Amino acid sequence: MNWYLFGIGFYILLLVAVSIYASKKVKTGEDFAVAGRSLPYWLLSFTFAGLWFGGGTVIGTTGVAFEYGFWSTDAAWGVIPDPYGAGLCLILAGLFYFNTLRKLKGVTLADFFEARFGKKAGLLSTLVMIFGWVFFVAAQIVVFGKVFNSILGWSYNLSIWLGVILVVLYTIAGGLWSVALTDMVQMIIVLAGIIIAVPVGLNAVGGFSEIKANLPGEMISFIPSFNPDFSTMGRWLPWIAGWMTIGLGSIASPDINQVAQAGATDRDVKWASITAGFIYWFFGSLVVLLGLIGAALVAKGTLTLEMLGGDSELIMPVMIQQLFPLPLAVIFVSAILAAVMSSADGALLALSTLFTRNILPFFQKKTVDPKKELLYSRLVVVIFAVVTTIIGISYPHAYLLMNFGFDSLLAGLFVPLTLAIYWKRTTEKGFFAGVISGILVRVILCGFLEGWSMETVMYPEKWYLYTMIAPLVNLVFTVSVSLMEKKVNE
Repeated sequence: MNWYLFGIGFYILLLVAVSIYASKKVKTGEDFAVAGRSLPYWLLSFTFAGLWFGGGTVIGTTGVAFEYGFWSTDAAWGVIPDPYGAGLCLILAGLFYFNTLRKLKGVTLADFFEARFGKKAGLLSTLVMIFGWVFFVAAQIVVFGKVFNSILGWSYNLSIWLGVILVVLYTIAGGLWSVALTDMVQMIIVLAGIIIAVPVGLNAVGGFSEIKANLPGEMISFIPSFNPDFSTMGRWLPWIAGWMTIGLGSIASPDINQVAQAGATDRDVKWASITAGFIYWFFGSLVVLLGLIGAALVAKGTLTLEMLGGDSELIMPVMIQQLFPLPLAVIFVSAILAAVMSSADGALLALSTLFTRNILPFFQKKTVDPKKELLYSRLVVVIFAVVTTIIGISYPHAYLLMNFGFDSLLAGLFVPLTLAIYWKRTTEKGFFAGVISGILVRVILCGFLEGWSMETVMYPEKWYLYTMIAPLVNLVFTVSVSLMEKKVNE
């Protein structure tokens, strides 16, 4: 009997049961999108954490920690963006953004931009969010392929399609109710799996002292060294940009803002987001530790690079197969599956809601009927699932896909969002100038200078320069155009 299949099958049955229960709560498009604005603090906390603590974290972050540690002289992303930037984002969003955004009683972040700057601004922000978010969803989908392929022996493409079908089915059944309830179950499984995995890994490697003895000092150093002569600036710029990528960029992400609208009270949303941020930091650090354990095991010869087949993101599946007793291995495989689904479901729902709430009405004169909106939302989930699956099959690098998605939001929307909330003189033309200039720098200029391939646009050699310069250009254009427009009007 294949115990992995048994464990996964049991887990799927549990999700089906939860989804059937959630589907009974969904009557309209708003129920589908924001769960009737009734989620309590405890459920919000699980949902906020579960939105991002997915395959990109459990598989992608572990792989990056295995390859680079906290940092590297190669100026790689390292693990600063995720989990540390992601946790920072949840805390900042709870403290400084959600209360204002909830006052409009909107559903999506684009609703805020539309109310502040007009329908065209709402449409542009929607297009930017959809552009960035398809890469985030694709990152989660990649993990389906890698886990099922390496552990169950299924083909990569088949694994991806089966995983996507499962996520789509329970997402379209219950919308955000389904996402929230399943995320709670999934986060419990994920956190339990990580708590079990860390002692097993430490025992296999011989403890913290063996990690330190077998890895270069830079791999286990959280903060780059600093010299007054600025000779270390080449390390500090990527480190700062790493915090910015998700720490600031994901404040403009569609999924957390949609969940924020679903909270029962402003206080619940604020403290749930902050709580989720600290949960993310703690358990994300354990995921990083697992990657470092894997690197130390390879250095000691317990594991070999050949086992990975040249893909560092397979270190976690390999560790499961080589180190874990079968019962624990089954639990942790289910935990990885849970992590992927907890991110993929909310992200797909956010894409669907953006399309049905902010693109479809733009081209229709009449308001969309609530019942039809529910149908459209479910259909669009399927369409975006297919699109993101194709991306995941074409470019199977979870961590790079995930970070590029957030980087696009940082370039295009973080600055206009912050100014729209805290600087009343921001104008519609300033918004358009900032968004377009930021995206042009991060995507178009990068393509011209680095080459037009997925690899070079998403992860150019000096990625951190594009990450830092794009929002600065956005800021300059947003402020200058807003001030010039104000002056002309006066």
